Amino acid sequence: MFFPFRKKKPGGLNSDPVFSLPRLSGGESPSPSALETLLEASRALSAELDPAVVRTKVMETAARVTGAEAGSLLLLDEATGELVFDTASGTAGEQVKSLRLKPGEGLSGWVAARREPLLVNDVAADSRWSPRMDHRTEFATRQLVAVPVLHQGRLLGVLESINKKSGGRFDENDRRLMELLAAEAGVALENARLFARLRAEKQTLSALFAEMSDGALVVDLRGRVEMVNVAGARLLGISPEAATGKSLTEAAPAFAIAPPWDRAVASPGPVPVEMVRAEGKKLILEGRLDSVRGGGAHLFVFRDVTESRREDRIKRDFLSLISHKLKTPLVSITGFAPLLLQDKTLTEVQRRGLTAIRDQGHRLWQLVERLLNFATVESDTLELNPQRLSVAEVLLRLQKETHADLARRGARVVLAETLSELPPIQADPALFADAQRNLWENAAKFDHRPEKEIHVTGRAEAANVVIAVEDGGAGIPSEEIPRLFKKFYQIEESFTGQVEGAGLGLALVQRIVEAHGGAVGVSSVLGRGSVFTTRWPRAG
Repeated sequence: MFFPFRKKKPGGLNSDPVFSLPRLSGGESPSPSALETLLEASRALSAELDPAVVRTKVMETAARVTGAEAGSLLLLDEATGELVFDTASGTAGEQVKSLRLKPGEGLSGWVAARREPLLVNDVAADSRWSPRMDHRTEFATRQLVAVPVLHQGRLLGVLESINKKSGGRFDENDRRLMELLAAEAGVALENARLFARLRAEKQTLSALFAEMSDGALVVDLRGRVEMVNVAGARLLGISPEAATGKSLTEAAPAFAIAPPWDRAVASPGPVPVEMVRAEGKKLILEGRLDSVRGGGAHLFVFRDVTESRREDRIKRDFLSLISHKLKTPLVSITGFAPLLLQDKTLTEVQRRGLTAIRDQGHRLWQLVERLLNFATVESDTLELNPQRLSVAEVLLRLQKETHADLARRGARVVLAETLSELPPIQADPALFADAQRNLWENAAKFDHRPEKEIHVTGRAEAANVVIAVEDGGAGIPSEEIPRLFKKFYQIEESFTGQVEGAGLGLALVQRIVEAHGGAVGVSSVLGRGSVFTTRWPRAG
C-alpha cells in the first residue's frame, strides 16, 4: 500500500518523500483505521509549525495508532547526551516531564545509542530495562515500543508507546507504524525548529530596527518603502503608513536626494546618499544604501548631520581666516631671515638665533599652507580638475620636490619600477600629488629610525589603480586605526613620541581620495610598520 504523507513546503523548509508500508510476513498489514489516523496526523503535522504543538501531536498520535495507554517523546540534549522527557501522556505524564535519562540508560537509552527500534512486551524480563522513572512516578510500565526520531541522520530523540490497552500485546505492525510516524516527526520537528528560530530572529531584528537611534528604511528593488523605523519617520517628517509603497522621492518630497534615488537603488554596491531639506529649518541627512543579504531588498540607514556640517564649516572658516592672518607676518619672517644671515659680522650666537628663526618660520609657513589647503579641500565648493595622469611621472616629480625635506628627517622615497607599467588614472594632478605628499611625510614623521625608506608600489584593478605607501615605523595600535582619518587627530604622544603637525594630513588624504570616488585603506603591524593605500579611478 502506498500513500503520500507530505507535500513539499516552500521557503527552504524540509519536505518528506512518499512512504510505502511493506506487508509483513504472513500477509498482515496495519488496520485501515490505524493508517487513516497516521495519514491524518501526517497532514496535521505538515501544516503545523509551532514546536510545542508538533511535539504534542506526535506523542498523542503514537499512543493512538498503537492503541497504547500512554506515549512519550524524549528529546536529545546534545550538550550532555542525555534524553529529556519533553512530552508525555497517561497518568504520570506531568510527573515525568523534564526528567532525564543518562546516555544509554534503559530501553530508550539503548534505542538512542543504537538508533534502532525496539519492541518489548515484558520490560521486567529485559536486562536493559531501568525502572528508575517508574519508581519516581509510581507508573507501571509493562510493555514498550520505542523508535529513534532522526532527521538526515541526526538523532533528535526517542518516541515511545507504553502498555497496550485491554491487556493486549504490541506487534510488528505497531513497530512499523511507530517507525513511519517517527520519520514524519523528524521532518516536522526540524521544520518547526527552523521556523521558531526564524521567527525569533525576525522578532529580534524587528525590535532592533524599531529602536535604532539612526533612521532606517527597508525598500524593495524598485526603491519603494516597505518599512521605516521610528527615528526614520521622525527625521523625514513622514508617517510609516503613508510612506509604504512609495519611492523615497515621493514619500519625502521636501528633500533633495543625491545621487537621485532611482540611480542609487540601481547601483550594485553600497551607495552614500545625502538628503537636504532647504525649506524651513535646514536639515541634512547622510547615510548609506546597501543591499540586504539575499538581494531581495535594500536597507538605507541615515542620520542627522546638520550640526556636524555646521561645525565643520565654522572650523574651515576659522582655519582659513587664521591662516591668512598668519601669512602676512610670516612673509616678513621667512623673507628677511635669510637676508640677515648673509651679514658676515654676525656672532655665532646671533647666527644660531637667526637660523632658528628661519627654520621655525619655514615650518610655520608649511603648517599654514597645510591649513589653507585643508580648508580649501574641505570646502563644499571643492572643484576638481581631473586629467589623464601617468602615475609614475607624477610620483617621480614629487620625489624630486620632496627630496630635501624628507632627507632632513633621514628619509628617502623608493619608487617601484613597476609603477611605470600602471595604466593612467583620471585625477586632479595637484590634489593627487598633495595626497601622496601627505602620506610620505606621515611615513617619515612616525618612523624614528635615523635612516628610513618609504616604499611606494602600485597595482591595477578592473576600474581602479591602487597606490601603496609602506613604512618601517612603529606601527599603529589596532584601536587607533578607526580614528586615524579624523580631523585634528594625533596618535598619543606616549606611543609615538611625536606630536609634530596639526593632525590634518590623513584627513586631507581621505577627503581628496573620496572626492575622486576612491577609498583609503590602512594595514599595520606593531613594530614592523604600516601600509596606506589609496584607490584612484582608471582613465577611460
